[in-house]
Amino acid sequence: MATGPMSSSELKGSARLGTYLKQLRTGYGFSLRKVEEKARLAGGEIDNSQLSRYEKGRCYPSFDKLRVLAGIFNVSIQSFSDIVDLEEYEQLRPDAESFADLMVVGNDEAALGNYARAYAAFQKGVEVAEAGLEMDVAHEQVGLHSTRIARGRYGLARALLKLGKISLAESELRNILKIGDGVESEILIKTLLQLANAHAELGDRFLARLEAEKCLLVAREAGDDHSVAYSLHSLGRIAYEDNDFQGSLSYFRDSLILYDEVNDTSGSLMMKVLIGASHTALGRFKVGGKLIQEALRSARQAGLRRLCALALSKLMEAEFAQKNYQRAKAYIREVDALAGSEVEEDRYIDLLFNSAFYLWQIARGEGNPIQEKIAFGRLKYLRSSLERTTPEVERFDAHIGQRKTYENLVS
Repeated sequence: MATGPMSSSELKGSARLGTYLKQLRTGYGFSLRKVEEKARLAGGEIDNSQLSRYEKGRCYPSFDKLRVLAGIFNVSIQSFSDIVDLEEYEQLRPDAESFADLMVVGNDEAALGNYARAYAAFQKGVEVAEAGLEMDVAHEQVGLHSTRIARGRYGLARALLKLGKISLAESELRNILKIGDGVESEILIKTLLQLANAHAELGDRFLARLEAEKCLLVAREAGDDHSVAYSLHSLGRIAYEDNDFQGSLSYFRDSLILYDEVNDTSGSLMMKVLIGASHTALGRFKVGGKLIQEALRSARQAGLRRLCALALSKLMEAEFAQKNYQRAKAYIREVDALAGSEVEEDRYIDLLFNSAFYLWQIARGEGNPIQEKIAFGRLKYLRSSLERTTPEVERFDAHIGQRKTYENLVS
């Protein structure tokens, strides 16, 4: 089949996108010819030799071809865009060379909220582990290499979730499950927990709850206190987003006890922020605000930028709920100073969206059409980069849907 001349969008390829496409195809056990047949059935035209060029990074698929490929491999089109974005993180790769050192760098950067740098370290770690497996021609240390690959991919998935690239994170987590017996029980439990988190991020909180409850049982049976704490943390987060604040308070309290016992400072501080947020959501503003402020001070001392931004965002929401709009706006400025960055990969898009959402709500409440329009425009801009679903995202999307319905009715 002749492919014809390439369009301008196909002139420049992406090696990372090509590798991702090949992983998707081989993961499904499809040949190049099989993908061509499925594309034709889907109403698209993708020649097998054309797909081969995409996989080798020689040219870039058009949007229509990406849409067809997304349907064949059951992934979002956004995941393809995210893959290309990740190429920018190559410059952040650390100098460390050993697998152990790379895991330390990745975990340290993740703890500080530098998720792009964490991703770069974990990606290099996976490459080191995979190279070790390829060099082990006698298969003498397959178990060791498989364990390392699973650990590296788990770090990758966590970083991707924090970067808001949910579909890619889910793909990495499923790659871990495909490793099979080479995955340690601790990593397996945490992988399943991260899958629950990914589904919660995508808005399927019912499925996420079932998965997190199952992980809680398995972690308790294994005597893995850290995974039990994380399971309770996940269940609390799901309850919180379902407006079950009494339930979230119970889960977060139990999680805090275990995080303290295993000396996870970051986890403990996160629970204190979320316990405080649960109190404020129940109208206990003084108690909740005090807890969040205490956690904020400790997070600042530890240099935990993401946690500081989250704490300030929860304080802002508490002030908004009390209609203290000026105080809420002051907190928003602090959140944006921490969540924003001149370096795009260091931005916390979800928290920036949250700030813009409440600025929009404040402007509407104050009857300020100019500020309302500015905030609305910022929300639309940020929404295009946000795969995660939160109650605020759902409310904004519902507003957009209602607005489009109204515009269609009057047009």
